[in-house]
Amino acid sequence: MEITLLLLVGFIIGFIMISLGMGAALYIGSFITLFGLTAKTAAASALVTTLPALIIATLIYHGVRKKHDRESHHHRQEHRLLFWALVGTLGGSLLVNRINQHYYQIIISVILVVLALSILYKTIIAPHLHHQTRPTQTRLNQVMADGTGIVSGVMTGLVGMSGGGPLVAGMFLVNASLEDAVAASAFIRTWTTIVGIGLHWPTMTIAWHPVIIMSLGTIVGAALAPLVMQHLPGKTKQTFSRVMKPIIALILLYLGVKPFI
Repeated sequence: MEITLLLLVGFIIGFIMISLGMGAALYIGSFITLFGLTAKTAAASALVTTLPALIIATLIYHGVRKKHDRESHHHRQEHRLLFWALVGTLGGSLLVNRINQHYYQIIISVILVVLALSILYKTIIAPHLHHQTRPTQTRLNQVMADGTGIVSGVMTGLVGMSGGGPLVAGMFLVNASLEDAVAASAFIRTWTTIVGIGLHWPTMTIAWHPVIIMSLGTIVGAALAPLVMQHLPGKTKQTFSRVMKPIIALILLYLGVKPFI
């Protein structure tokens, strides 16, 4: 029964994580609530569980984008975010024993709230204003997008979280579609997760039995997600992206205010 539950939970979360580019925190919640792991062990186990899924999803998304010749602008953007995410990962690891966790939480929460409000503005309010985007606004969006890479990296380096939400938000700020945003998130998190595991490895406590079994389900769910997204009709993709952007913004908003309510 436990093996079946691990496989099923892994499959569902893997599909969600790769479809939306975020949601790895669901692994932590599942390990704690369903399998009784401590928070520290659950966080370390979740980080290891996500890695195979991220690698597989990255390879599939890369093949799809290469087939349809969709590398150009957003491909360059995701490499830019990767650079800042790696900077954040290394910086977070160096600060893990020096920074006051209370202040860290405040900073991250403020950034998440600002990102959420920016996405809600861009997706709900701005389309009805009928004005051209000013160069200064474009530059501001780029700076904020770079900041999301740093935040994602710090979340990985400082507390062992995968940081998918900020990366998706950063891609939205530069007008990427949901599909391009989640592909970028998978690619970037593959590298930051590898670096994060390497930096945290000496102090990580991993529950290998549930990790190995859940990873099998996660791999299947993660491999299926890009293929499902690829075969959705064009209008369905646009509608899905239009609906999910504000939902993801609301999730970020909740994550930002949750520690203080």
